[in-house]
Amino acid sequence: MRHRARLALLMMIPLAAACGCRSSQGGLGDDYMTVAADPRRDTEAARRHNARAVGLIGDEKLDDAERELKAAMGADLFFGPAHNNLGNVYYRTRRYYLAAWEFQYAAKLMPEAVEPRNNLGLVFEAVGRLDDAARWYDTALELSPGSVEAAANLARVRVRQGQKDDATRDLLSRVVMRDPRPEWTAWARQQLALIGGPAATGIGARDNAEPVTPNSPQP
Repeated sequence: MRHRARLALLMMIPLAAACGCRSSQGGLGDDYMTVAADPRRDTEAARRHNARAVGLIGDEKLDDAERELKAAMGADLFFGPAHNNLGNVYYRTRRYYLAAWEFQYAAKLMPEAVEPRNNLGLVFEAVGRLDDAARWYDTALELSPGSVEAAANLARVRVRQGQKDDATRDLLSRVVMRDPRPEWTAWARQQLALIGGPAATGIGARDNAEPVTPNSPQP
């Protein structure tokens, strides 16, 4: 019941068919506000508040981090990293609707940044909207083809969708070759062995490979 409620809530987010760079820029009105903005922008102060918030997130002091991030936006509403990190706080506290708003606004403010797009994929994956999650991970990879995290996230979603095509094998092979996290490489080897095909040649499954879970949002 709780899962269906989260799904219904997220359906309200104006991202419905979001895909690609164009869609990552749309969906939010120009009047979107998280907190009231001071007409005098102080980007340096926003940067300081944001840096403190990153440390607080690492220490799991999420209430304090949220206050710092809102202070950052009070200093400069258009400081994109603060929106991305506030989305991180909301994601960690399962406020997925608010997280999606913040990540999309961060994507609007930072059109070349991979992090908010990868993070939007995490939000949609968390509520079971795998097609939307895959599109956002794919958008992140278009911006940064070398992003191991986005590749791993997209591989996981495609496996969850039952995809066994060459694109999935290529993603899993990329995880095996480039991902520094042993639990992810073990999982990817196992999935390649199960799928089979040319990319799986010489890949052996590990009996103790645990299913991987989504990463935390990227700062």
